Amino acid sequence: MLSITHLSAAINPDYWPAPFWPICFLLFLWIVKFLKIFSYPDVPTIVTGDKSLTKENSVKEILEKCAILKERYDPPYVWGRNGHIQTAIYGALGHSTLKRCFDKRHQVKLEDGTTVTFDVFEPIAKHDSEGDFTLALCPGIANSSESNYIRTLVHYAQEHGYRCAVLNHLGALKDVQLTSNHIFSYGGTDELEAMMNKLFEIYPSTKFISIGFSMGANVTTRYLAKVNRENRSRILIGLSVCQGYCAMASAPVYHDWENGRRIYNYIITENMKRLLKRNYRRAVLPHIQSGLVDEQKLWGATSILVLDEVYSRRVWGFKSVNDYYKWVSCLNLIPTIDIPMVFINALDDPIIPEVLFQPVKELCKTHPKHGFILLKHGGHLGFLEGKSVKPNSVTWLDRFIIQMAGAAIQVMS
Repeated sequence: MLSITHLSAAINPDYWPAPFWPICFLLFLWIVKFLKIFSYPDVPTIVTGDKSLTKENSVKEILEKCAILKERYDPPYVWGRNGHIQTAIYGALGHSTLKRCFDKRHQVKLEDGTTVTFDVFEPIAKHDSEGDFTLALCPGIANSSESNYIRTLVHYAQEHGYRCAVLNHLGALKDVQLTSNHIFSYGGTDELEAMMNKLFEIYPSTKFISIGFSMGANVTTRYLAKVNRENRSRILIGLSVCQGYCAMASAPVYHDWENGRRIYNYIITENMKRLLKRNYRRAVLPHIQSGLVDEQKLWGATSILVLDEVYSRRVWGFKSVNDYYKWVSCLNLIPTIDIPMVFINALDDPIIPEVLFQPVKELCKTHPKHGFILLKHGGHLGFLEGKSVKPNSVTWLDRFIIQMAGAAIQVMS
């Protein structure tokens, strides 16, 4: 048994081994570097084309009306300047006080038997303009209307007079059974198109702001590139948040260990496999029985690239992963989009490095209808803010979306 004398000696700093203090100092320096304590907040960088290039109202005019873009974005003190923590913490915290309740769940049956579901949340206050406006939201990978960042935005938008419609990605909801032999794809627009067509029908007088997050931003961008002229006139503006734009370019980047991207790749892959296991009877078993998918290779996949090789590209009928990635990517479609669009990325996003969003940033310098916003901090779909350690329940992104929507209504209506 340790005596009082020995215990007193053990807690005496003079008793500690010689390297203790140097190790503590090095650990302190590492923590300071990891938290990026000296990475000071900054005003968002805005890239737009010259609005004189077109006689029509431009995205530049819309963004000039957003006061939030002239202010410094302040992430939470101490930890908020680290993109990894921003990325992780909101998914865990969210706005836990909000109830997961929708006003109505709609179902749309596609020709191949797929059942698309989306949830509608009606406004709980009148819009300042007294008009009818709807935010059409396409969540990130494997997400739905129950995802924390979606629900927080929905509640904030409802308080400002907006209706919200949220697409539930195929297979994402535990209580909704698949009626098709596949879950969602990274770039397929059939489900979003079905939701929008139904909304056009049941809300004939509303105007839309179309918003996508991460993978959902890619889907939204692809949809806006193909929407017909009649429906296009009812969409005031599109918004893409934290997407990677080109699957071909993303694939090798996600295998880099830089900034921990290989770890994120593994986590995303495991989430996809979890979703496939939950929908095994519909989305996996038929393909195993037909010999299309090797079950052992599927469950052994540790990266998105491998998962797409053994499952996704086969189920969607492509001869190679490259062909599949060309199909799902939106980068080459962006110049053709006639609807004003805003693209947002964060410099400290651990999943989407600068090399992936740089082409869009360059494009927006000359495109009169598109704008690019780059934040120094925010992580991947984080954008938490607050001047204390505890973040605000409403994020910078939530506030920007409502300001952008209001500005688009003034300029485009």
